[in-house]
Amino acid sequence: MKKFKKAMALSLALAMGLSLVACGDKEKETTTEATTTEATTTEAAATDDATADDASASNAEVALPMPAEDSDPIYVYSWNTELGDRLQYVKDKYPQYADLIQYENLGLGGTSDEYKSAIENAIANGGDKVPSIVACDDDVALYFLNSESIVPVEDLGITADMYSNAYQYTVDYATIDGKLKGMCWQATPGCFIYRTDIAEEVLGTSDPAKVQEYVKDWDTFLDTAETMKQAGYKMLSGPSDAKKPIIDQRTSAWVENDTVNIDPVITEYIEFAKKLYDGEYTNNNAQWSDGWNTDFTADVFGYFGCTWFTYWSINDEEGSDTYGKRNMCQGPVTYHWGGTYLGVTDQCPNKELAALVLYTLCCDTDTMYKLSDETLDFVNNKAAVAKLIADGKGESPVLGGANPLQTWADNAEKINLQYATEYDSTFNGYLDNASEAYNSGELKTVDDAVEAIKQSIRDGYQNLTVE
Repeated sequence: MKKFKKAMALSLALAMGLSLVACGDKEKETTTEATTTEATTTEAAATDDATADDASASNAEVALPMPAEDSDPIYVYSWNTELGDRLQYVKDKYPQYADLIQYENLGLGGTSDEYKSAIENAIANGGDKVPSIVACDDDVALYFLNSESIVPVEDLGITADMYSNAYQYTVDYATIDGKLKGMCWQATPGCFIYRTDIAEEVLGTSDPAKVQEYVKDWDTFLDTAETMKQAGYKMLSGPSDAKKPIIDQRTSAWVENDTVNIDPVITEYIEFAKKLYDGEYTNNNAQWSDGWNTDFTADVFGYFGCTWFTYWSINDEEGSDTYGKRNMCQGPVTYHWGGTYLGVTDQCPNKELAALVLYTLCCDTDTMYKLSDETLDFVNNKAAVAKLIADGKGESPVLGGANPLQTWADNAEKINLQYATEYDSTFNGYLDNASEAYNSGELKTVDDAVEAIKQSIRDGYQNLTVE
């Protein structure tokens, strides 16, 4: 078994804690052939014609080998409780396999070197609890998926047709050398989440379509930031809040042919963050800091957030002055933030069961509809999302009763991750450090900031060429 590539630098510790996101070589002779007919049911009657057409690919009878009820258990490894909770939907649908699906919560940061090492060691050591399915946070998923230890999902019998309702960016991201190696149950399109009371006071409207005109591009965003400043408000909590939307627009990868590449969006972000800093348009709080969290109920107009962020990061308490006084629009650009990919290891002793878990959680429209309705996860299934919208599901108390599903669905279609690399999380951390030093004046020019990034890469990655 080929080991994962050795990590050369620490991942961002703060990002790891807040991330919300194959099998053996031999099939058992006792495995019986069946279909997952019970896994999917026709929903066309409940939706309009277009939705019914989209749903048909997911809800057709899909032939998968079904595990014997006395087959080997599988162990699903992750870093927190989220995936374990989601696995309950698989167990509820197939109670005969509930005891065979075991969850191992490592209690580590999902992007940390400790998590990577724990997974690698568990695979290398084998034994009764060898990982069969590994949860991979979006920031480091390519670290895992690039390994030969993770098998293509086609080896499990999962075809492109079965996964055809997934948003394309999630397919592109997890496709390695033409082979899909990871699947996810959630999609995580970004948006701009703003205070409706501040919008009414300063802009004269809180309607999402009209607020969008005030943040439609980065120049307009800065103009609105000045307007907010004159009214006594901050546009964002900190300059780094703009990082994820900007760097998701890259048109080239951090690393090309083992050579470090500085995409134009890197300098664009450094310059934009400096404008926010010098213009006093933020409170200069670092993301996830105490001040950043306090700003939700303070003088900040908006945050760049996403699906999970809306429900699990905004800390408005019911009954507070800001509860229900938010809405969202696209913002200057479309982007993504986070997500969890599932990869199946070559050590898995029960190929059929691992395939059933991935199919049910990541392809089955009915299961994903139920999961979204009950947990508020924005699922990676266009047919399920269309049905949720058609059924009037998704109204958010956090957003004052507004329904974000259509905006998220529209944004998810526009995301492009074809330039993602396994280095992104660490190198983006170097970008954070350089940007903060440039904002404070420790670094005098943008070129100095870029050179600081390059030096950090030289220090941590001797295998890469830095020009």
